[in-house]
Amino acid sequence: MHDPWQDARERYENTPLPDDLEFAVASAIRTGQRARTRRRAARRSLGAALAGCACFVLLINASPTFAQAVYAVPVLGDLARVFTATEYTVEDRDHLIDVRLPALELPGDTDLDQCINTEIQTRIDQVLQEAEERAKETKQAFVETGGDPDEFMPIIIDVDYEIKCQNDQYLSFVITKTETLASAYTEVYTYNIDLKAGRELSLADLLGPDYKSIINETVRQEIELRSQNPNNVYFSPDAGGFQSIDDDQRFYLNEAGNPVVVFEKYEIAPGYMGEQEFEIPIPSPQ
Repeated sequence: MHDPWQDARERYENTPLPDDLEFAVASAIRTGQRARTRRRAARRSLGAALAGCACFVLLINASPTFAQAVYAVPVLGDLARVFTATEYTVEDRDHLIDVRLPALELPGDTDLDQCINTEIQTRIDQVLQEAEERAKETKQAFVETGGDPDEFMPIIIDVDYEIKCQNDQYLSFVITKTETLASAYTEVYTYNIDLKAGRELSLADLLGPDYKSIINETVRQEIELRSQNPNNVYFSPDAGGFQSIDDDQRFYLNEAGNPVVVFEKYEIAPGYMGEQEFEIPIPSPQ
């Protein structure tokens, strides 16, 4: 039975912000949404932390402008940890940027963690720079066509991460970047580590050499099942819809240890359908 209060709260929290909302109000709402998200994430993580390991938090203020925070999160006896390496907020008339970036620390002499950390920082620096350029171009066009600079809505960028799976075998986390200017656009970056092998995990590692056919069949079946609901619409294969996963298909591991393949908004379905995810059960060993 659905809880009407929970349903109402979810509808409220998922309601998109109006384009003409005042900047100060938009800033306050985004701040409140981030706080609620972090409280929920903290509650979800607490049970696992109490059951498997001790969790220590260290907060460091690096400058009066940017709040740099480092949260040490040991995972199962110092096997590995993901911690918040960079956290800052920028709020002015042109920007509302909220960034929380993770870093990975692995045991042993492997350089994998440093490679991943460099890749994360480089990628996010690039997407923020590109977003900044788009915002400048949009504002310039707005002013040149007679718009009042004080009425220009600032670009809103939110970068955050979530640990999806952590155990003695695997560590999986996702970074999400959401950019809102005229409309909202989300990009997802996934990282999956085989802790015992000390390397990044692939779908072939989990499902074998026939991983593509296994995943493709599961996704097709699930799309057919979901399409029985008239509110769910997917593009047909001959109109840009799903045909096959990519060689570098994005995925993460869920708490059950199953891979979940991720398709971004508009990739296989209309925008209102949002991001699409499909869990792929790992076959039982024969």
